[in-house]
Amino acid sequence: YVDPSVFYGVMRNYMLGWKDNPFMPKGLVYEGVQTEPIEYSGTTAAQSSVLQCFDELLGVKHEEKSCAFLTCMRSYMPPAHRKLIQDISVQPSLRDFVQQQANEYLNKAFDVCVSKLLAFRSYHINVVSRFITVPAARARQLRKNSHDSEGEIVSRAPTSLEERGTGGSGIMTFLKTVRDKTKDGFLPQTSK
Repeated sequence: YVDPSVFYGVMRNYMLGWKDNPFMPKGLVYEGVQTEPIEYSGTTAAQSSVLQCFDELLGVKHEEKSCAFLTCMRSYMPPAHRKLIQDISVQPSLRDFVQQQANEYLNKAFDVCVSKLLAFRSYHINVVSRFITVPAARARQLRKNSHDSEGEIVSRAPTSLEERGTGGSGIMTFLKTVRDKTKDGFLPQTSK
């Protein structure tokens, strides 16, 4: 229910981390806790253990760069969640099991699961577009046209973070790559 301009220009700034953030290239010092700067990524859906569990369970294999980012985001999860994902990943493949059964109904049920994960990822792209990409384009347009953007909330967001997610990823490239690799999770069609 948040206005996209408010999310982009105000709230998002508080969700950004200080890892891969050009405004804090060395991280953040927690005075009284540690003397060296610490780097943390901002909040991101990649930190969701649910999504990563489904990827492992359904056998969704991501490209190397995306996989590295997702694996790194596991360090932000509760230890039991990380362990669950790891445990699922070392078990025999559910996808292989379903294929070995040669059961049309089981195959369809599996593909429905993949389609639901795919639908979620497509929805996520739409939300990111609405709350980040479109407001970023508006902010760029305001700057380009030299309008007085002081009253515009979108102008409060740092320009260097326009194409980045709150977790530090190149947002649309990452999201589309992850979504497209999810499509590879569908079982191959067999002739009847």
